[in-house]
Amino acid sequence: MIKRIFFMFFLIIAFLPVSSSAEPKENLKAAFVRNDHLWIKLKDNEIQITDTGYVRYPKWSFDGSWVAYLKGAKEGDIMSLWLYNIKSNRHFRVKENVGVNFQWSPNANTIGFQAAKNLVILHTSQLNLFTPAAKNIENFSWLPSGKGLLISTKKSPELHSDIILSNVIFRKKGMPFVKDFYTIKINENEIYASTSAFNWSKDKKWISFLLIPTASLSADGNTLCLLSTNGKKLLKIDEMLNEPAWIQWAPYKGSLGYISGVGREAALNKRLKVLTVPSIKNLILTPKGFVDRDLTWQNNRTIIVSRSLENSSGDLSESTLPRLYKISLSDNKQTQITFPSEKDGNFKPEIVKNNLFWIRTDRKHADVMISPTYNSEEMVWIKNINPGSSFYEKWSWDEVFSLYSGR
Repeated sequence: MIKRIFFMFFLIIAFLPVSSSAEPKENLKAAFVRNDHLWIKLKDNEIQITDTGYVRYPKWSFDGSWVAYLKGAKEGDIMSLWLYNIKSNRHFRVKENVGVNFQWSPNANTIGFQAAKNLVILHTSQLNLFTPAAKNIENFSWLPSGKGLLISTKKSPELHSDIILSNVIFRKKGMPFVKDFYTIKINENEIYASTSAFNWSKDKKWISFLLIPTASLSADGNTLCLLSTNGKKLLKIDEMLNEPAWIQWAPYKGSLGYISGVGREAALNKRLKVLTVPSIKNLILTPKGFVDRDLTWQNNRTIIVSRSLENSSGDLSESTLPRLYKISLSDNKQTQITFPSEKDGNFKPEIVKNNLFWIRTDRKHADVMISPTYNSEEMVWIKNINPGSSFYEKWSWDEVFSLYSGR
């Protein structure tokens, strides 16, 4: 009898499903676009959120309870900003004709967005109360404290006019007030029209951003700048494309990783560089004959990049698709860590809760992949999302995928 019990117990254990070590162990979630509709993934469940219209740019609130997104009737139509609440399963239409720079506060369910050139603030507890924060702005970002915003404005409509950086400070009562922070002098031979959004180093000592020329020139080159948070020093570092994901601060110190290089072709003249401020010496990490096309920091000494062979022919159809490489800054050891087929490429590496995510595409279809950071196994986490738009082989994956990074 005892032998029979042990035998039955052995059979039960033997036939239990064995989970792959590549399976995510944390409560991960993402918002993504499939067939032009908004979907979310919660744990193992994929849930369709919209069933009409054309959706792009999903963005999570700081606590993961809301998703903001743009929606139009069809591709090419005017887009409106919408908010979706996961708990109530309700959608709220915010405003029509909102640009792609809408941002959640870093510590509250409050969203800032640009309608034309006006900055507006909306808190999800009062969805009918719109707070005008500033007029005629070029760009903005939330301050790391969440107590205000940093904005850029042109001093005058003239092309060569200076660019003013200002803090928009919230008050307990009354409207926000604007306090000028730094003036970027524009010379007569310079044609900077605006700035990008802003990014703070983890030690809060430096702000990175781009100076952006007129639209036609911006497609080929923008000036990467660093501004000290005390407003005393502005450094013009390098030239690069207007791609926010290509500028990333290290997670725990003042090292900046970015992909430099002029020219709109993503597969030509794009080099990964790292600098530590206040020193501005660049460490070039891309080998000769290759280009780097996306990056993420694993830790202060390790970067993961999306890398392909350089295409100097000018023919986009001859561009090879990238693989992921891990780079150790301690000894410059560079190791290929993904091995897709020749028709597939790997983009947008991102690390959340000890899992490495990326998007694999053949230019027509796209899947979200996952692998534990310290394990070479990989699996499809989300199958069949819309590919982002592509401009000279630079893919805009933020249009179609947003991974919640957690609090």
